[in-house]
Amino acid sequence: MVMMLAILAIASCTKTEVKYEDGRPTIVKTPEANAEINVIARDVLPTIEEFDLLTIDRSVTRPEDLNSPLTVKVALSPTLITDYNSAHGTSYVALPATAYTLSDDLNNIVFAAGEATKKIKIRVDKAQLDLSKQYALGFSITEVGSGAKLSVLKDALFSIGVKNKYDGVYSYVSGLVTRYTSPGVPANDALSGPLGPANPDVELITSGANTVRIAGLTWSGGTSGVGGIDPVSATVNPATNAVTMASGTNASLANWAGKPNNYDPTGKTFTLNFAWNPTTTPREYSVVLKYKGPR
Repeated sequence: MVMMLAILAIASCTKTEVKYEDGRPTIVKTPEANAEINVIARDVLPTIEEFDLLTIDRSVTRPEDLNSPLTVKVALSPTLITDYNSAHGTSYVALPATAYTLSDDLNNIVFAAGEATKKIKIRVDKAQLDLSKQYALGFSITEVGSGAKLSVLKDALFSIGVKNKYDGVYSYVSGLVTRYTSPGVPANDALSGPLGPANPDVELITSGANTVRIAGLTWSGGTSGVGGIDPVSATVNPATNAVTMASGTNASLANWAGKPNNYDPTGKTFTLNFAWNPTTTPREYSVVLKYKGPR
């Protein structure tokens, strides 16, 4: 009799371990919660594009749970954007609701029988975006079906950036900048002189299909930023790779006559020559910038 009870006890324990292998119910989570922010960069073209965005996983401990449907609810979370901006000094804004659609109804995300992962796609109309802004979307899993448990990995924040092929971080290769106190009279000051690797890297930031804003231009030596002309933009003619320079605050900034302004797609290099203030205190800026990596 004692032997029989022992066998029953062992069988009972074994049955329990098979039913709940790790002692947990079904866990619902998003793996994108592991990153503080998930950076997504898309090309300016095509104008309308669909791609994978949010992943929702269910981790099951019983085969019968995987073979049963499960409904999950997700909500947009603007707070995730606000909190990230506060912590990092960034200026992300929510992606406009009119500029995108999602492949699933967030209030009714259904795992079919046998389905362990759901991929929520987003379809973005880039023509509705202001390329000078930083966009983001935050999601929070709010409810899971009966028999499931919500993981702490329930919040996911996405940076959704639109970039053209010229966007990135660039290093100074060579160049020369000259400041004048009046036309024909060089200032011969410390800010004039050679440009090169001693200058900090600059960022070329998408502001149009073929236009980038150049952020971080410095004088010779790289110890002081160039003021009074921001934002400086470079627009590439994709047919010829010729570049047109302009400033959003100083209308006199333009291509330096007789000097090359072009983009080399093979070496991902810009050769830029531009000048401003021609009738008062001229400035002439000649520089070669080479792509270093994504920003």
